[in-house]
Formats: sequence, C-alpha cells, structure tokens
Amino acid sequence: MSNVKEYYDEKAPTYDDYSNQLYFKVYDAVTWKITEPYIPKDSRALILDAAGGTGKWSMPIAKCGPKVVLVDISDGMLNVARAKIAKEDLQNRIEVNKGDIRKLDFEDETFDLVFCDHALCFIKEQEEAVRELVRILKKNHPLIISSQNRYILSLLLVPEDTDLASKVLRNETQFIMRKSLNVYTLSPDEFRRLLEDNGVRIERMIGKVCTMPLALPIKKWSSEKYAEKLVEKILKIEFDLINMPDTVSLGAHIQAIGYKT
Repeated sequence: MSNVKEYYDEKAPTYDDYSNQLYFKVYDAVTWKITEPYIPKDSRALILDAAGGTGKWSMPIAKCGPKVVLVDISDGMLNVARAKIAKEDLQNRIEVNKGDIRKLDFEDETFDLVFCDHALCFIKEQEEAVRELVRILKKNHPLIISSQNRYILSLLLVPEDTDLASKVLRNETQFIMRKSLNVYTLSPDEFRRLLEDNGVRIERMIGKVCTMPLALPIKKWSSEKYAEKLVEKILKIEFDLINMPDTVSLGAHIQAIGYKT
C-alpha cells in the first residue's frame, strides 16, 4: 500500500477538485441518494468512514446525527480532512485516525454502520479488507461499499488499446491509473461472492454512473464546465436506472448494501 499512500499524499491538496468534474458531480449525487437512507440519526450511533480521505463523506454523514470515525492511510489526506472538519466545527462529531483498512485497531462489532467508497479498487488484498470491515461491524448492521466494475473499465479501454482492454476483461492484468496505481476490478458476480463469502447478506447492488463513461466522450465527463441543467437530466436517468436491478452491470462502479449476518 506504500504507493497508494504516496499517491494520495501528493494529490491531497487538490484531491477535492475532482468533485467539480461532471463525472463526480453525478457520482457523488448517486452515492448520497442511495447511502443517506441507511445513516442512523441517533447521536449515539458510531459510523466508520473507511479510507475516508479528505472527509468528503464523513462530514455529511456526521451532519445527519451520528458520530463518525474517519480512517485513512494517507497523512496528506488526513491533514486536509482535519482542516475541513475544523472549518465546519465538526471536531466533536468526527474522529480522524490514520490506519490501514486491512488491519484496524478496533474491537469486534464496534460500528453501527461501515461505509467504504472508492477505495476497494486500490487494494490488492480485497478479501482481507472486506473481512476486516465485517469484523468490526455489529451483527445485523449495514455495510455500504463500492467496487470498480471490470466490464465498464475494460470497454472504456477499447478505443485506445484493445489488447489491454481484453486482458483487463479477462483479469489477466490490472489497469494502471495515471501511471501510478493498479486498479483491482471486480465483476458484479465476483463482488457479490466476495461479500457473501465474508458474512454479508446483500440487500441491494447498484450500478453507479451508468450514463458515463461509455455514453459521453472523456472530454465531456471529465470537464469542470457544464450546465447544471445537464446534470439534472443525467441524474434523472441515473435515479431511474438504480431502481432497475438488472442495470447493475452498466455502472462504472458498483455499490453494494448488505448486512452482517
């Protein structure tokens, strides 16, 4: 994980700028829509934001009422998170800790909800990470976690490198993001089995960002200049699609919501 830490330490000062891109404008809206109903409003509840980075999700979760523990491996990301949390005066609601989600310093069944978004894809030992997140979750409580969809990533690569696209699809090699990080993808079925084999009863699996990247050119979905009306129209389609169970394979990412058995 040293390369992951180094990458995010370097990217930390500008990491939140990605949220301005059309892709993440849509991604974040979809993520929140399907996450918010599961957040307990009880101030005694304790939530883990696993690999929570700059606190992007810790803060809106804490504002719903519960206390949040944010854990991340990157000092740079955690420093940004602390500054943002202080600015929002949420220090009494959010605890910030450095840690590796493959091995966490928490007792069994500590948390009322475990949230882990856009992180599993950078971990080679995915089963080790999932097992640890399930361990610290209370029985019959929700785990909300996402994975990069191998199908969509491989198709995205076709225009630039068909051989690489084929190898990624067959899981013979990993895609390297920005020439720095291996991206460990899963198919929807592999993701489901990974969770179920480690004690998670799946309630929902949702394809996130089905409208991109295949439907729009990269210059469009990576742009920071777009009309809000376009976002509204795209989100209308996205929100329709997440209610259709057979669309899970269309999402660039897959979000699973399950309960510890």
